[in-house]
Amino acid sequence: MLAESASRLNIQVIILDSGEHGPAKQIVAPNTPQLSHIDGSFNDPFKIRQLAAKVDVLTVEIEHVDVEALQDVENSTNVEIHPKPTTIKIIQDKFKQKEHLSAHGLPVSDYLNVNNTPEAIRAAGEKLGYPFMLKSRTSAYDGRGNSVVHQESQIEVAITDLQGRPLYAEKWVPFVKEIAVMVVNTARGEIMSYPVVETVHKDNICHLVLAPLRSRDASLEDRARKIAERAVRSLFGAGVFGVEMFLMKDGSHLSDVSSTSR
Repeated sequence: MLAESASRLNIQVIILDSGEHGPAKQIVAPNTPQLSHIDGSFNDPFKIRQLAAKVDVLTVEIEHVDVEALQDVENSTNVEIHPKPTTIKIIQDKFKQKEHLSAHGLPVSDYLNVNNTPEAIRAAGEKLGYPFMLKSRTSAYDGRGNSVVHQESQIEVAITDLQGRPLYAEKWVPFVKEIAVMVVNTARGEIMSYPVVETVHKDNICHLVLAPLRSRDASLEDRARKIAERAVRSLFGAGVFGVEMFLMKDGSHLSDVSSTSR
């Protein structure tokens, strides 16, 4: 998306992605060998440094990148990185993200850090109640890395499903719909948000996005945008962030805010 907009503004863009036929590479044609795209994973520290050597500003589309390599680039070069590696590091770890948002007064559901053992997860179930969500702290998106624990007998199955990942537990949230806000943070720290939308999921994947937001509550749009903007204002560096929320049954508040860099 950024590559398409940049190409219309005649901004030279170099893409790091696996394969020659990545979508962004099809939009932006390299003009010279120096501006040629890079073939590789954005988890490859060597490839990240290779990209950084060619650009003035480096940005990422998704948070699943090698943050240590980005921090090394930030500390050893003049390349601007947006969002900041510190922000990407927060977003990468869903438990750290919960801690960060909670520390900044954002509404989140109850959560616990847990060891990957039946005993620790059983204790979490006793505290949070059943059902509860057992989630991977890292590499979790689009339903990947999530397991619903309806009763104590399912704990072993949930541990097996999550395959030894670092975990946290989260209280079950009885929501009525999921909503989302795209928020822009400029390099000058200006915060702007798009209208709120409703997201409809199928098999944990976003299936439909409904706009405008369907609601009889005239205050919901404003409340959701303010929460989303507060979440992004607490982060560092420019970028476009998707902030997702649950609308609760009583309609009195929003809960379980999560942010994803774009």
